[in-house]
Amino acid sequence: MDYIAFRTTDPKPADRLMALVTRLVALAAAGAILLTLALVGFFVVLPLVVVGGIASYFYLRRRVRQAQWRAWSGMIDAEYTVIDRR
Repeated sequence: MDYIAFRTTDPKPADRLMALVTRLVALAAAGAILLTLALVGFFVVLPLVVVGGIASYFYLRRRVRQAQWRAWSGMIDAEYTVIDRR
């Protein structure tokens, strides 16, 4: 089985240079994409998560204090309906 596709010959120096340049460009592009993702995650996503956590903390603290104040007031918190029959 002697197919031309399986024959190996030494490529021309220009072909080797082009293959090397192509690989370097692909590696640089992949590195730039990873760096961009890391920076966006660090400067956009992380601050949003931190701000959301802080806001959630203050919101829940306020809700707990309101619930405690209502419990201490001695009043029964219920809904009622007045039926007026004439």
